[in-house]
Amino acid sequence: MISIRPPSPPLLAALLFAALLTACGARPPGFDFEAERRTTATYAVGPGDVLQVRAWKNDALSQRVTVRPDGFVTLPLIGDVLVEGRTVDSVGRDIASRAAKFYTEAPVVAVEVAELHSYRVYVMGEVTRPGEFTPKGQVTVLQAIALAGGFTRFAAPDRIVIVRRDAQGERRIPFVYAQVVDKGDLRENLPLQSNDTLVVP
Repeated sequence: MISIRPPSPPLLAALLFAALLTACGARPPGFDFEAERRTTATYAVGPGDVLQVRAWKNDALSQRVTVRPDGFVTLPLIGDVLVEGRTVDSVGRDIASRAAKFYTEAPVVAVEVAELHSYRVYVMGEVTRPGEFTPKGQVTVLQAIALAGGFTRFAAPDRIVIVRRDAQGERRIPFVYAQVVDKGDLRENLPLQSNDTLVVP
């Protein structure tokens, strides 16, 4: 006859704790929301976006350019510049550095996004209007939920997940609605990157 030993007290306590976490819908401890916030603090340029390049006292470099599907823009003298996936500050420094060899005094260059066209987010699951959204500016998790018309009555808002894929790979970021709305923990209300998918179970 096979005898089954009951789990040891420490193991039993661990199993009970895990069950309580699951029942409460608690997110995994120790997720670094601040690191995610730093990642999304600045917008990454994408194809279709329109950039305004302003070079101080330099009309030739001051241009309004559209990012091509290959991620490049073309500027006088310096030619093609890769801008896709970069911040406007990074692009401005690159343009100034490459243009410096054509001038006795290094140009001061500022770049801004004049028109946003590449930014899109997806909201799936138990929301009123699931689908793709193309807002004119970067949105947070709560704003994306509002764009999708809010939750259905079947939603489990404390088990929301952001599916994100970027240079760091693909990962699942938890979002506990009650933690943000009821307890005021705004760290989880992250700005969404372009192509993020918000899953509402």
